[in-house]
Amino acid sequence: MPDQALYERISQEVDRREEEILDVVRQLLRIPTATPPGENYDQMVALMLPYFQQIGFTAERIDMPEAVFEERCRSYYPQMQGVRSNLLAKLHVGAEEGVLWYAHFDTVPVDPSLWSVPPYEGVVKEGKIWGRGTSDAKGECAAAICAFRILHALGIEPRYNVTVALTSDEEIGPYSGLMYLADLGRFDDCHYFHSLDGGSDRISIGANGTLTWTITVRGKSVHSGSSFLGVNPIEHSHTLFAELLALKEQVGTRRSAMPAPADLAQETGISTIRPVFNITMARGGLKHNIIPPEFVIEGDRRFIPEEDEEEVRREIQAAVDRARARDPQLDCTLKINPVYTSFFSDPHHPWPRKVQEVVRFVTGEEINICGSQGSTDVAYTVKKTGLVSASFGVGRARESNGHGVDENARISDILNLVKVICTLATKAV
Repeated sequence: MPDQALYERISQEVDRREEEILDVVRQLLRIPTATPPGENYDQMVALMLPYFQQIGFTAERIDMPEAVFEERCRSYYPQMQGVRSNLLAKLHVGAEEGVLWYAHFDTVPVDPSLWSVPPYEGVVKEGKIWGRGTSDAKGECAAAICAFRILHALGIEPRYNVTVALTSDEEIGPYSGLMYLADLGRFDDCHYFHSLDGGSDRISIGANGTLTWTITVRGKSVHSGSSFLGVNPIEHSHTLFAELLALKEQVGTRRSAMPAPADLAQETGISTIRPVFNITMARGGLKHNIIPPEFVIEGDRRFIPEEDEEEVRREIQAAVDRARARDPQLDCTLKINPVYTSFFSDPHHPWPRKVQEVVRFVTGEEINICGSQGSTDVAYTVKKTGLVSASFGVGRARESNGHGVDENARISDILNLVKVICTLATKAV
């Protein structure tokens, strides 16, 4: 049975501290942490550490070693710069079980000229707070900070041993701060995993994997007036596009057993997560009267847990090989970069069901347990640790505009997430 009195104490205190919670969100927003390049991570951790140290947590900054960063990150994305700092905070209360709460503090880049509000200030209007990272995932970092500070202020001890990981480089991969901490064994004392990097309109228990691909088509550059003396890499890409689009159609027929979010299913009729192959960028040419020396085509591939990642790579290579066979003058190379693997936790496991129960109790809404079309560093961590994960945060898929212009989060969703964390931690429900 829910401890209604305990929950009411928590809920009232969260509501009373609304301005304090929003101020923490603003403090995090004001330190730009866009990746690439991923600078200011050390400043972010320096800001957050005292919040945990002041309430009895053992909290530390853990930097990814430069050699690891170079091999597993910058070798794929040379534009990444700066120290890769992460925060790990632990509170051992003598409980038999422990919970990992996680969010990332890096964000995608922003062009302030496109925004209607300053992206790093945390403007409040229309019942929302606006800024880069409000919904993905600095709002969630703030929720974790404030949840345990509120419990401490109320004199309420968690009934789980608590681990909080606020980490870097989720937005770029392929090896993030969370993954590094998992490899260090820093989550070995945890039994359950609440990823805060999620939406408030779904509870995610799995996600597609992602890799990116780049095809460079080489030509022979000449004056366009004598184009017959050269080789036009754009024109010779037509067989390449044909094979890639055929692969896209083939991939699009597959389905995962992982259920899709309810809103996606209602809008599209697609009831389970699907894989996708995307052509997202193409660039080439210097001037109208120059046959270009090369043409670059790029995209990504989202793969479901039922697909083998190596077979996914082979399919792309096979499409390129077929295009070459059709056009002997097609001179091209394919490069594939990893991002994140896929995963699918048991939707019937008691932990995601418990998260769903608590969310229902706090919000009054029935939020479905489902997979995600996106990808996340949670996948690697789940496979490394064996933990069952449930993701619930503050973003709304059709409203918050995460990664987009004028990103925002409902204030009520941030407050509800604080209440959910407190309720889970105290077993009030």
